[in-house]
Amino acid sequence: MAAHEADDSRPGLAESEEKYRLISEVISDYTFSSALNSEGKLFLNWVAGAFETITGYDYPEYVARGGWLAALHPDDLEQDARDMELLRQNKDVVTEVRTFTKTGELRWVRVYGHPVWDAERQELVGIYGAVQDVTERKLVEAEREALIHELEAKNAELERFAYTVSHDLKSPLITIRGFLGMLSKDLAEGRSDRLKGDIERTVAAADSMERLLHELLRLSRIGRVANPAERVPLAFVVRDAALVLRSQLDERGIRLLVDEPLPEVYGDRLRLVEVVQNLIENAVKFHAAEPDRWIRVGARPAVDGQPGVYFVADNGIGIEPRHHEKVFGLFEKLDTGAPGTGVGLALVRRIVEVHGGRVWIESAGRGGGTTVCFTLPAPSAG
Repeated sequence: MAAHEADDSRPGLAESEEKYRLISEVISDYTFSSALNSEGKLFLNWVAGAFETITGYDYPEYVARGGWLAALHPDDLEQDARDMELLRQNKDVVTEVRTFTKTGELRWVRVYGHPVWDAERQELVGIYGAVQDVTERKLVEAEREALIHELEAKNAELERFAYTVSHDLKSPLITIRGFLGMLSKDLAEGRSDRLKGDIERTVAAADSMERLLHELLRLSRIGRVANPAERVPLAFVVRDAALVLRSQLDERGIRLLVDEPLPEVYGDRLRLVEVVQNLIENAVKFHAAEPDRWIRVGARPAVDGQPGVYFVADNGIGIEPRHHEKVFGLFEKLDTGAPGTGVGLALVRRIVEVHGGRVWIESAGRGGGTTVCFTLPAPSAG
């Protein structure tokens, strides 16, 4: 009897459903009505509006395939269960989940669900509502979040950059000021024998500042000034880098070993030469006094869909694991007495990341040698 009473209370609902159907014909969303069967499972009564546009199915196909749950993304099943629990408590639901279309395309939809409540039995007997395709909005939001994240990272990098620059440029300035003071004092005291040394030290400090500024300019231009990407044999890149460093290698008696064959890489050729050149030069600077000193350039093949890895290895002094990340920082030098400005590895990281790759260090520590690895995008099919 209670069931008959519940059914008798539905003429108003039927009229509402008809209104929904008429309205939905002129909108881009679709409306629906579902009911619970005797087993407490939902089945779809009707749909109207842009149902086929959003799902790719007509009504019979959709029902035969399994309906809403069959199209729902597996990771959103828990969210759907939570939404159903709210509806069973006679509460409206507004939720956003992912569903698959007939062609397998993944779409975000916003669902407005309203419970059909049996007041006599105090239980849910159906749901009616609307579904709106919000895929485009979700893509825009994701793009915006990615941009915000990138800007935050850039701001943090800029803060570190500004701090490092102010710190490292201060040192030669203090040196110049000190030697100019000594120069002034020696002039006042007529110590002409010391003037030459004062001037030489002042010029050396100015040269140091010029080198720092030059490295900063190189670093700042990466990502803004670029040559067109091209396919180029890695062997050609290594050859170009080795030509620049041949005298350093010969002077220190270091053998440059190049694996054969090396694959093609894809990117800005001049920048890639700069990467390999900096890595070889860095290995030269920090090579131990071993009887057989060598630097090896090679590649590891792609595995399980992961990109191939290119590397520059040496049997030098090694880098302690705690410093593996630190050495990529701007002006970071583990050995402050070593030549150079400490920008080389920062340049390498920036170039590799601009190309869409990553770079890291493999080294067991002191005496274990160092391998600097990096990845690059695969060469284009063209």
